[in-house]
Amino acid sequence: MNFLKTISILLLALFMGCSSAQKEEGKNTTLSKWRAVITNNHQKDIPFYLQVEGEGDQQVWTVINGDERMKLDEVFYEGDSLHVPLLIYEAEIIVKESEDSLNGRFLRKGAYSLPFIAEKGKANRFSVSESPDVDFTGKYAVKLGKTESIGLFRQNGMYVTGTFMTATGDYRYLEGVVEGNKMKLSSFDGVHILRFEVEKEENKLVNGKMWSGKEAFKTWQGIKDDRAKLPDPKTLTYLKEGYSHISFAFENSEGKVISLGDERYDDKVVILQIMGSWCPNCLDESKFFGPLYKKYNEKGLEIIGLSFERSEEAEKAFKRISRMKKKLNLDYEILYAGTPQMTSEALPMLNKVMSFPTSIVIDKNRKVREIHTGFTGPGTGEYYEKYVAEFTQLIQTLLAEEPSQK
Repeated sequence: MNFLKTISILLLALFMGCSSAQKEEGKNTTLSKWRAVITNNHQKDIPFYLQVEGEGDQQVWTVINGDERMKLDEVFYEGDSLHVPLLIYEAEIIVKESEDSLNGRFLRKGAYSLPFIAEKGKANRFSVSESPDVDFTGKYAVKLGKTESIGLFRQNGMYVTGTFMTATGDYRYLEGVVEGNKMKLSSFDGVHILRFEVEKEENKLVNGKMWSGKEAFKTWQGIKDDRAKLPDPKTLTYLKEGYSHISFAFENSEGKVISLGDERYDDKVVILQIMGSWCPNCLDESKFFGPLYKKYNEKGLEIIGLSFERSEEAEKAFKRISRMKKKLNLDYEILYAGTPQMTSEALPMLNKVMSFPTSIVIDKNRKVREIHTGFTGPGTGEYYEKYVAEFTQLIQTLLAEEPSQK
Protein backbone atom coordinates (compact mmCIF):
# COMPACT_ATOMS: atom_id res chain seq x y z
CA MET A 1 0.00 0.00 0.00
CA ASN A 2 2.93 2.38 0.66
CA PHE A 3 3.98 1.93 -2.99
CA LEU A 4 0.49 2.83 -4.24
CA LYS A 5 0.13 5.83 -1.94
CA THR A 6 3.51 7.19 -3.00
CA ILE A 7 2.72 6.74 -6.69
CA SER A 8 -0.70 8.37 -6.33
CA ILE A 9 0.74 11.40 -4.54
CA LEU A 10 3.49 11.83 -7.13
CA LEU A 11 1.07 11.47 -10.04
CA LEU A 12 -1.37 13.97 -8.60
CA ALA A 13 1.43 16.46 -7.97
CA LEU A 14 2.72 16.03 -11.51
CA PHE A 15 -0.75 16.21 -13.00
CA MET A 16 -1.79 19.39 -11.19
CA GLY A 17 1.60 21.10 -11.40
CA CYS A 18 1.06 22.42 -14.90
CA SER A 19 -1.91 24.53 -13.83
CA SER A 20 0.11 26.05 -11.00
CA ALA A 21 2.97 26.86 -13.38
CA GLN A 22 0.62 28.77 -15.64
CA LYS A 23 -0.57 30.91 -12.76
CA GLU A 24 2.97 31.68 -11.65
CA GLU A 25 3.86 32.81 -15.17
CA GLY A 26 0.84 35.12 -15.08
CA LYS A 27 -0.66 33.82 -18.29
CA ASN A 28 -4.22 34.84 -19.06
CA THR A 29 -5.44 31.31 -19.58
CA THR A 30 -6.45 28.16 -17.78
CA LEU A 31 -4.75 24.83 -18.25
CA SER A 32 -6.10 21.61 -16.82
CA LYS A 33 -5.43 17.89 -17.21
CA TRP A 34 -8.02 15.16 -17.42
CA ARG A 35 -8.30 11.40 -17.59
CA ALA A 36 -10.56 10.59 -20.54
CA VAL A 37 -12.23 7.26 -21.28
CA ILE A 38 -14.09 5.85 -24.30
CA THR A 39 -16.01 2.67 -23.49
CA ASN A 40 -16.50 0.07 -26.22
CA ASN A 41 -19.35 -2.41 -26.64
CA HIS A 42 -17.44 -5.00 -24.58
CA GLN A 43 -17.64 -2.52 -21.67
CA LYS A 44 -13.87 -2.15 -21.84
CA ASP A 45 -12.49 1.30 -21.10
CA ILE A 46 -9.93 2.83 -23.43
CA PRO A 47 -8.28 5.53 -21.29
CA PHE A 48 -6.04 8.39 -22.39
CA TYR A 49 -4.80 11.71 -21.05
CA LEU A 50 -6.32 14.99 -22.12
CA GLN A 51 -5.08 18.52 -21.60
CA VAL A 52 -7.52 21.42 -21.94
CA GLU A 53 -6.32 24.99 -22.33
CA GLY A 54 -8.57 28.04 -22.41
CA GLU A 55 -12.33 28.32 -21.93
CA GLY A 56 -15.54 28.28 -23.97
CA ASP A 57 -15.13 28.13 -27.73
CA GLN A 58 -11.49 29.20 -27.32
CA GLN A 59 -10.58 25.86 -25.79
CA VAL A 60 -7.70 23.84 -27.20
CA TRP A 61 -7.70 20.14 -26.40
CA THR A 62 -4.52 18.07 -26.55
CA VAL A 63 -4.78 14.27 -26.55
CA ILE A 64 -1.70 12.63 -25.02
CA ASN A 65 -0.46 9.15 -25.93
CA GLY A 66 3.17 8.49 -25.02
CA ASP A 67 5.27 11.07 -26.89
CA GLU A 68 2.42 12.15 -29.16
CA ARG A 69 0.49 15.38 -28.62
CA MET A 70 -2.62 15.63 -30.82
CA LYS A 71 -3.85 19.24 -30.83
CA LEU A 72 -7.58 19.86 -31.34
CA ASP A 73 -8.27 23.56 -31.80
CA GLU A 74 -11.54 23.84 -33.74
CA VAL A 75 -14.11 23.43 -30.97
CA PHE A 76 -17.57 24.96 -31.25
CA TYR A 77 -20.91 24.94 -29.45
CA GLU A 78 -24.32 23.78 -30.62
CA GLY A 79 -26.78 24.60 -27.88
CA ASP A 80 -25.28 23.45 -24.59
CA SER A 81 -23.05 20.81 -26.21
CA LEU A 82 -19.37 21.29 -26.97
CA HIS A 83 -18.22 19.74 -30.25
CA VAL A 84 -14.56 18.81 -30.70
CA PRO A 85 -13.69 17.84 -34.32
CA LEU A 86 -10.88 15.30 -34.47
CA LEU A 87 -8.24 16.66 -36.83
CA ILE A 88 -9.25 15.96 -40.44
CA TYR A 89 -11.17 12.78 -39.67
CA GLU A 90 -14.89 12.25 -40.03
CA ALA A 91 -15.14 12.04 -36.25
CA GLU A 92 -15.77 14.24 -33.23
CA ILE A 93 -16.29 14.23 -29.49
CA ILE A 94 -19.53 15.85 -28.26
CA VAL A 95 -19.83 16.63 -24.54
CA LYS A 96 -21.75 18.53 -21.92
CA GLU A 97 -19.43 20.29 -19.50
CA SER A 98 -19.41 20.59 -15.74
CA GLU A 99 -16.67 21.92 -13.51
CA ASP A 100 -14.85 18.60 -13.03
CA SER A 101 -16.25 16.32 -15.73
CA LEU A 102 -17.04 16.07 -19.43
CA ASN A 103 -19.79 13.65 -20.42
CA GLY A 104 -20.85 12.72 -23.93
CA ARG A 105 -20.04 10.60 -26.97
CA PHE A 106 -17.21 9.79 -29.35
CA LEU A 107 -18.78 9.81 -32.80
CA ARG A 108 -17.34 8.28 -35.96
CA LYS A 109 -19.70 9.73 -38.52
CA GLY A 110 -21.54 7.06 -40.48
CA ALA A 111 -19.98 4.31 -38.37
CA TYR A 112 -20.68 4.27 -34.63
CA SER A 113 -21.00 6.24 -31.41
CA LEU A 114 -19.51 5.30 -28.02
CA PRO A 115 -19.72 6.78 -24.49
CA PHE A 116 -17.05 9.33 -23.55
CA ILE A 117 -16.25 10.71 -20.13
CA ALA A 118 -13.37 12.77 -18.77
CA GLU A 119 -12.59 13.58 -15.14
CA LYS A 120 -10.45 16.53 -14.16
CA GLY A 121 -7.23 15.89 -12.27
CA LYS A 122 -7.44 12.09 -12.37
CA ALA A 123 -3.85 10.93 -12.79
CA ASN A 124 -3.90 7.17 -13.44
CA ARG A 125 -4.34 6.02 -17.03
CA PHE A 126 -5.08 2.57 -15.59
CA SER A 127 -5.75 1.69 -11.96
CA VAL A 128 -2.86 -0.20 -10.37
CA SER A 129 -3.01 -2.46 -7.30
CA GLU A 130 0.55 -3.81 -7.17
CA SER A 131 4.05 -2.92 -8.30
CA PRO A 132 5.68 -4.54 -11.37
CA ASP A 133 7.63 -7.75 -10.95
CA VAL A 134 8.66 -8.14 -14.62
CA ASP A 135 10.19 -5.89 -17.28
CA PHE A 136 8.56 -5.85 -20.72
CA THR A 137 11.30 -3.75 -22.35
CA GLY A 138 12.45 -5.23 -25.66
CA LYS A 139 11.53 -6.52 -29.09
CA TYR A 140 9.04 -9.35 -29.53
CA ALA A 141 7.85 -11.54 -32.38
CA VAL A 142 4.08 -11.21 -32.02
CA LYS A 143 1.01 -12.70 -33.63
CA LEU A 144 -1.97 -10.33 -33.37
CA GLY A 145 -4.78 -12.69 -34.24
CA LYS A 146 -3.42 -14.06 -37.54
CA THR A 147 -1.22 -11.05 -38.29
CA GLU A 148 2.54 -11.42 -37.92
CA SER A 149 3.83 -8.39 -36.03
CA ILE A 150 6.71 -7.01 -34.02
CA GLY A 151 6.07 -5.61 -30.55
CA LEU A 152 8.36 -2.84 -29.28
CA PHE A 153 8.07 -1.89 -25.60
CA ARG A 154 9.98 0.37 -23.24
CA GLN A 155 9.29 0.14 -19.53
CA ASN A 156 10.31 2.63 -16.84
CA GLY A 157 9.13 1.48 -13.43
CA MET A 158 5.39 0.92 -13.69
CA TYR A 159 5.06 2.94 -16.90
CA VAL A 160 5.37 1.47 -20.36
CA THR A 161 5.15 2.81 -23.91
CA GLY A 162 5.36 0.97 -27.19
CA THR A 163 3.84 0.01 -30.50
CA PHE A 164 3.33 -2.87 -32.90
CA MET A 165 4.77 -2.95 -36.41
CA THR A 166 3.13 -4.99 -39.18
CA ALA A 167 3.77 -5.42 -42.89
CA THR A 168 1.24 -2.67 -43.63
CA GLY A 169 2.06 -0.07 -40.98
CA ASP A 170 2.30 0.45 -37.24
CA TYR A 171 -0.05 0.97 -34.31
CA ARG A 172 1.47 4.37 -33.58
CA TYR A 173 1.72 5.49 -29.92
CA LEU A 174 0.63 3.16 -27.12
CA GLU A 175 0.94 3.99 -23.43
CA GLY A 176 0.12 2.12 -20.25
CA VAL A 177 1.26 0.42 -17.08
CA VAL A 178 2.71 -2.82 -15.74
CA GLU A 179 1.05 -4.40 -12.74
CA GLY A 180 2.64 -7.58 -11.40
CA ASN A 181 3.34 -9.59 -14.56
CA LYS A 182 0.57 -7.92 -16.60
CA MET A 183 0.84 -5.07 -19.09
CA LYS A 184 -2.04 -2.81 -20.12
CA LEU A 185 -1.76 -0.39 -23.04
CA SER A 186 -4.18 1.99 -24.70
CA SER A 187 -4.33 4.62 -27.40
CA PHE A 188 -6.72 7.05 -29.06
CA ASP A 189 -5.58 8.84 -32.22
CA GLY A 190 -8.84 10.41 -33.33
CA VAL A 191 -9.94 7.36 -35.31
CA HIS A 192 -8.64 4.22 -33.65
CA ILE A 193 -9.44 3.30 -30.06
CA LEU A 194 -7.17 0.52 -28.84
CA ARG A 195 -6.64 -1.47 -25.68
CA PHE A 196 -4.12 -4.27 -25.18
CA GLU A 197 -3.58 -6.60 -22.23
CA VAL A 198 -1.00 -9.35 -21.88
CA GLU A 199 0.97 -11.31 -19.28
CA LYS A 200 4.66 -12.14 -19.28
CA GLU A 201 6.00 -15.59 -18.41
CA GLU A 202 9.79 -15.70 -18.70
CA ASN A 203 10.45 -14.50 -22.27
CA LYS A 204 6.93 -15.15 -23.55
CA LEU A 205 3.86 -12.96 -23.84
CA VAL A 206 0.74 -14.99 -23.07
CA ASN A 207 -3.02 -14.54 -22.69
CA GLY A 208 -2.94 -11.41 -24.83
CA LYS A 209 -6.18 -9.58 -25.61
CA MET A 210 -6.76 -6.70 -28.01
CA TRP A 211 -9.88 -4.55 -28.34
CA SER A 212 -10.26 -2.07 -31.18
CA GLY A 213 -13.04 0.19 -32.40
CA LYS A 214 -16.61 -0.43 -31.38
CA GLU A 215 -16.37 -4.17 -30.71
CA ALA A 216 -13.47 -5.85 -32.56
CA PHE A 217 -11.53 -8.33 -30.45
CA LYS A 218 -8.44 -10.48 -31.00
CA THR A 219 -6.23 -12.70 -28.90
CA TRP A 220 -2.47 -12.43 -29.24
CA GLN A 221 0.82 -13.81 -28.01
CA GLY A 222 4.54 -13.27 -28.52
CA ILE A 223 8.08 -14.21 -27.64
CA LYS A 224 11.08 -11.97 -27.03
CA ASP A 225 13.22 -12.01 -30.15
CA ASP A 226 15.81 -9.35 -31.01
CA ARG A 227 16.03 -10.83 -34.53
CA ALA A 228 12.30 -10.68 -35.29
CA LYS A 229 11.65 -9.48 -38.85
CA LEU A 230 8.75 -8.57 -41.10
CA PRO A 231 8.58 -9.01 -44.89
CA ASP A 232 10.63 -6.44 -46.81
CA PRO A 233 8.16 -3.56 -47.51
CA LYS A 234 9.97 -2.92 -50.83
CA THR A 235 8.94 -6.33 -52.22
CA LEU A 236 5.21 -6.55 -51.44
CA THR A 237 3.82 -4.21 -54.11
CA TYR A 238 5.19 -4.31 -57.66
CA LEU A 239 4.43 -3.75 -61.33
CA LYS A 240 2.56 -6.64 -62.92
CA GLU A 241 4.11 -8.49 -65.84
CA GLY A 242 3.57 -6.60 -69.06
CA TYR A 243 3.78 -3.16 -67.42
CA SER A 244 6.92 -1.03 -67.44
CA HIS A 245 5.70 2.21 -65.89
CA ILE A 246 2.98 3.95 -63.89
CA SER A 247 0.26 5.95 -65.62
CA PHE A 248 -2.87 7.71 -64.39
CA ALA A 249 -4.99 10.80 -64.96
CA PHE A 250 -6.99 12.28 -62.08
CA GLU A 251 -8.38 15.71 -61.25
CA ASN A 252 -7.09 18.09 -58.62
CA SER A 253 -9.34 20.34 -56.55
CA GLU A 254 -9.41 22.95 -59.34
CA GLY A 255 -10.77 20.40 -61.80
CA LYS A 256 -7.51 20.16 -63.75
CA VAL A 257 -6.53 16.67 -64.93
CA ILE A 258 -3.02 15.76 -63.76
CA SER A 259 -0.87 12.94 -65.13
CA LEU A 260 2.77 11.89 -65.04
CA GLY A 261 2.97 12.81 -68.73
CA ASP A 262 2.55 16.50 -67.93
CA GLU A 263 5.51 18.70 -68.81
CA ARG A 264 5.78 19.73 -65.16
CA TYR A 265 7.15 16.27 -64.33
CA ASP A 266 9.69 16.02 -67.14
CA ASP A 267 13.16 15.17 -65.81
CA LYS A 268 11.86 15.17 -62.24
CA VAL A 269 12.05 12.65 -59.43
CA VAL A 270 8.44 11.91 -58.45
CA ILE A 271 6.99 10.30 -55.34
CA LEU A 272 3.46 8.94 -55.76
CA GLN A 273 1.75 8.74 -52.38
CA ILE A 274 -1.21 6.32 -52.28
CA MET A 275 -3.14 7.64 -49.32
CA GLY A 276 -6.43 8.70 -47.73
CA SER A 277 -7.39 11.49 -45.35
CA TRP A 278 -9.03 8.87 -43.07
CA CYS A 279 -5.73 7.05 -42.45
CA PRO A 280 -3.52 7.99 -39.42
CA ASN A 281 -0.46 6.24 -40.90
CA CYS A 282 -0.97 8.34 -44.06
CA LEU A 283 -0.96 11.49 -41.96
CA ASP A 284 2.28 10.40 -40.31
CA GLU A 285 3.81 9.87 -43.75
CA SER A 286 2.48 13.22 -44.97
CA LYS A 287 4.15 14.95 -42.02
CA PHE A 288 7.43 13.53 -43.32
CA PHE A 289 6.73 14.17 -47.02
CA GLY A 290 5.65 17.80 -46.49
CA PRO A 291 9.04 19.09 -45.28
CA LEU A 292 10.84 16.72 -47.69
CA TYR A 293 9.02 18.38 -50.60
CA LYS A 294 9.82 21.88 -49.35
CA LYS A 295 13.50 21.00 -49.01
CA TYR A 296 14.02 19.27 -52.37
CA ASN A 297 11.36 20.70 -54.70
CA GLU A 298 13.67 23.32 -56.16
CA LYS A 299 16.24 20.57 -56.77
CA GLY A 300 13.77 18.55 -58.86
CA LEU A 301 11.51 16.61 -56.49
CA GLU A 302 7.78 16.40 -57.07
CA ILE A 303 5.19 14.60 -54.93
CA ILE A 304 1.72 13.63 -56.12
CA GLY A 305 -0.78 12.33 -53.62
CA LEU A 306 -3.36 9.89 -54.98
CA SER A 307 -6.06 10.10 -52.36
CA PHE A 308 -8.65 7.35 -52.09
CA GLU A 309 -11.46 8.86 -50.06
CA ARG A 310 -14.44 7.25 -48.35
CA SER A 311 -16.86 9.10 -50.57
CA GLU A 312 -17.85 8.58 -54.19
CA GLU A 313 -18.79 12.26 -54.39
CA ALA A 314 -15.87 14.29 -55.65
CA GLU A 315 -17.08 17.46 -53.92
CA LYS A 316 -17.06 15.79 -50.49
CA ALA A 317 -13.75 14.09 -51.21
CA PHE A 318 -12.03 17.34 -52.19
CA LYS A 319 -13.30 19.07 -49.04
CA ARG A 320 -11.52 16.40 -46.99
CA ILE A 321 -8.39 16.62 -49.14
CA SER A 322 -8.31 20.44 -48.89
CA ARG A 323 -8.78 20.24 -45.14
CA MET A 324 -5.90 17.76 -44.88
CA LYS A 325 -3.58 19.92 -46.99
CA LYS A 326 -4.36 23.00 -44.90
CA LYS A 327 -4.06 21.21 -41.56
CA LEU A 328 -0.73 19.60 -42.44
CA ASN A 329 0.60 22.53 -44.49
CA LEU A 330 1.13 20.39 -47.60
CA ASP A 331 2.16 22.23 -50.77
CA TYR A 332 2.28 19.30 -53.16
CA GLU A 333 -0.48 18.15 -55.49
CA ILE A 334 -3.11 15.76 -54.09
CA LEU A 335 -5.62 14.23 -56.51
CA TYR A 336 -8.89 12.42 -55.90
CA ALA A 337 -8.39 8.88 -57.24
CA GLY A 338 -11.63 7.24 -56.08
CA THR A 339 -12.63 5.19 -53.05
CA PRO A 340 -10.36 2.69 -51.25
CA GLN A 341 -12.15 -0.13 -53.09
CA MET A 342 -11.12 1.36 -56.46
CA THR A 343 -7.32 0.99 -56.27
CA SER A 344 -7.17 -1.86 -58.80
CA GLU A 345 -9.22 0.15 -61.27
CA ALA A 346 -7.19 3.31 -60.69
CA LEU A 347 -3.77 1.62 -60.83
CA PRO A 348 -4.19 -1.61 -62.84
CA MET A 349 -0.43 -1.94 -63.37
CA LEU A 350 0.13 -2.83 -59.68
CA ASN A 351 -0.24 -6.37 -58.36
CA LYS A 352 -2.34 -4.90 -55.51
CA VAL A 353 -2.53 -2.04 -53.07
CA MET A 354 -2.36 -3.85 -49.75
CA SER A 355 -1.71 -0.86 -47.54
CA PHE A 356 -2.50 2.80 -47.09
CA PRO A 357 -0.08 4.45 -47.40
CA THR A 358 2.04 3.04 -50.22
CA SER A 359 4.73 5.19 -51.84
CA ILE A 360 6.10 4.77 -55.36
CA VAL A 361 9.41 6.45 -56.24
CA ILE A 362 9.92 7.26 -59.93
CA ASP A 363 13.20 8.53 -61.38
CA LYS A 364 13.83 11.22 -64.00
CA ASN A 365 13.31 8.67 -66.80
CA ARG A 366 9.88 7.74 -65.34
CA LYS A 367 11.18 4.37 -64.27
CA VAL A 368 9.87 2.94 -60.99
CA ARG A 369 12.84 2.65 -58.63
CA GLU A 370 11.10 1.66 -55.42
CA ILE A 371 7.64 0.83 -54.10
CA HIS A 372 7.34 0.97 -50.32
CA THR A 373 4.30 -0.70 -48.78
CA GLY A 374 3.04 0.80 -45.53
CA PHE A 375 4.86 3.29 -43.33
CA THR A 376 7.08 2.96 -40.29
CA GLY A 377 5.96 5.97 -38.28
CA PRO A 378 7.56 8.03 -35.50
CA GLY A 379 5.99 5.83 -32.83
CA THR A 380 8.52 3.12 -33.78
CA GLY A 381 11.51 5.22 -32.71
CA GLU A 382 14.77 4.03 -34.25
CA TYR A 383 12.93 2.17 -37.03
CA TYR A 384 11.34 5.43 -38.15
CA GLU A 385 14.69 7.19 -38.00
CA LYS A 386 16.25 4.43 -40.14
CA TYR A 387 13.44 4.70 -42.69
CA VAL A 388 13.77 8.51 -42.89
CA ALA A 389 17.54 8.28 -43.40
CA GLU A 390 17.30 5.59 -46.09
CA PHE A 391 14.42 7.21 -47.96
CA THR A 392 16.06 10.63 -47.90
CA GLN A 393 19.28 9.11 -49.21
CA LEU A 394 17.35 7.45 -52.07
CA ILE A 395 15.81 10.79 -53.06
CA GLN A 396 19.19 12.53 -52.93
CA THR A 397 20.73 9.81 -55.11
CA LEU A 398 17.98 10.02 -57.72
CA LEU A 399 18.12 13.82 -57.81
CA ALA A 400 21.85 13.60 -58.52
CA GLU A 401 21.30 11.33 -61.55
CA GLU A 402 21.13 12.75 -65.06
CA PRO A 403 18.10 11.91 -67.21
CA SER A 404 18.78 9.83 -70.29
CA GLN A 405 18.91 11.53 -73.68
CA LYS A 406 15.52 11.63 -75.37
